[in-house]
Amino acid sequence: MLRDQFISVTDLRTKTKKSLQGLQRNPKYILVNNKPIAVLVDIDVYEESFLAPKLVELQASEVSESLKKEAKLASKLKQKELINI
Repeated sequence: MLRDQFISVTDLRTKTKKSLQGLQRNPKYILVNNKPIAVLVDIDVYEESFLAPKLVELQASEVSESLKKEAKLASKLKQKELINI
């Protein structure tokens, strides 16, 4: 139920364990003076959504000319010129 997803900051402070129950299923919205200020999400959801790099394939028309030039120059670099991260 959507109502279960809203938590006052006071309840979060005083009933922390109960407030955090169910994060695996749904995020929790934190309210201060009945206004949403933050969202709590499960750690696995956070890592997947915000920390994992995502590759996006662009159409040729979506790439600027300067980026195309940089890519062409980068493709000509030798392996010893690259930085190993």
